[in-house]
Amino acid sequence: MLRVSLHAGLLVDRSEANQIGALDIAYQKRAAMADYVTSLTMRGKGELQPAILQDYPRWSSSTWDLVARALTAILYRSDKAPPILKVDKRCAYTTKMCATIHRPTLEDGGPLIASVEVLQPGRTRGEYRAVFTEDITGGMAADFCYGTKQLNPADLLLRAICYAMWGDEFLGERPGLYIPPSMKVDNVDRIDLQSMPEPARTGFLRYLVRQNAAAKPELMPKASDYVAFITKG
Repeated sequence: MLRVSLHAGLLVDRSEANQIGALDIAYQKRAAMADYVTSLTMRGKGELQPAILQDYPRWSSSTWDLVARALTAILYRSDKAPPILKVDKRCAYTTKMCATIHRPTLEDGGPLIASVEVLQPGRTRGEYRAVFTEDITGGMAADFCYGTKQLNPADLLLRAICYAMWGDEFLGERPGLYIPPSMKVDNVDRIDLQSMPEPARTGFLRYLVRQNAAAKPELMPKASDYVAFITKG
């Protein structure tokens, strides 16, 4: 499961006191093309009706891509979000907001795998700069305009992701499932770990380490191991 926490403030200042929302993304069907159930709770509004994100390819894109599609599904009950109204001087705004993505464990909130800060860089309301980090795919950033009569922090996060990933206020094309080519080595189908793109390469490497902590992963692991990783890992 992934937990996305939204806070009214910078990353260094986040706390339970300034948390304004939480998005949970959990498997409904764990498979290469997975189904996720998503739930969103916002301060002052409570929990929205959960939504289902179907047939999403695992380990094929940034975690922020998954978050954006989960937000779109739960906010708009669709795979498309409506256009943003024209930004004007009367729009609602924030000067700073942040969000984090954790992978919760049974013991605690789990490791931090991604974060973002959305800031108003100057004095003009509706003008933002978003700076993203992610443990596997690295960072990205975007400058964009956003303004609505009532501020919706979850939708602001959605549009920030869209501008950073696709340069527009809408979702880009859904990623395809990555299936690495294989080759016969001593009559065993194997794949070249180093030639795999991110995030599949690091995700698969971590899976191999967990499966056999005492041994160093092979540079040419079995193709069957990748099938197990992408369907059940």
